[in-house]
Amino acid sequence: MPGATGRGPGERATGANGPAWQQYFPELASPDTALQRAMESARLLEVPHGSPVFHAGARCETYILVVQGQIRVQVIGEGGREVVLYRVQPGQSCVLTTCCLLSGETYPAEGHTEGAVRALVFDKTDFDRALDTAPAFRRLVFLNLGQRIAQVITRMEDVTFRPVAQRLARLLLAQARTGTTVNSTHQAIGVELGTAREVVSRHLKRLEAAGVVRLGRLVIEITDRARLEGVAAGRR
Repeated sequence: MPGATGRGPGERATGANGPAWQQYFPELASPDTALQRAMESARLLEVPHGSPVFHAGARCETYILVVQGQIRVQVIGEGGREVVLYRVQPGQSCVLTTCCLLSGETYPAEGHTEGAVRALVFDKTDFDRALDTAPAFRRLVFLNLGQRIAQVITRMEDVTFRPVAQRLARLLLAQARTGTTVNSTHQAIGVELGTAREVVSRHLKRLEAAGVVRLGRLVIEITDRARLEGVAAGRR
């Protein structure tokens, strides 16, 4: 994990803390000899909250499977605007990491931890060997890759073709969950939506004028959930 600031080299995945990852990757607990050899090469690495995991232009030297916490993967466009591509959550691998390992290309984006992250880490040599010799490991890698690519395409379609108002309404509902309050800045929401802070502020003010939300300092209160759900569904 280039750029990560974990605790030294990490613990072996088959050590005392080894079973912690099995609930997320049970297929890697097979008694297959080649798979066991691959797991013996893995490390359990801990990375603090807010740490860089990789950055654009860096070479990829490790394969990671997240066990705890999540990694936010984003790109920075012209003018410094950030856009979140996806998050790597427990039970998942990073699609860009996999692609860069397989292709030999450098990272086109950057990743940062959200919360303390624990991950299984395989050096590139061990990753390549496991792909060649351990079918269960190979299936896991390509299953994760296929699922994550589909999610990234859906995300890009959403950012490209769905109106900002609809995406904003969906985000507010998702972040409020069963409550009525969203604690976030307009800038942070813009990063999530892939748009400028000014655009977010403009749409929020329209929702406030319509009586759908109430805006405060670092807080957005949903005052009419039914109407917000209508906006999220594409109904005005």
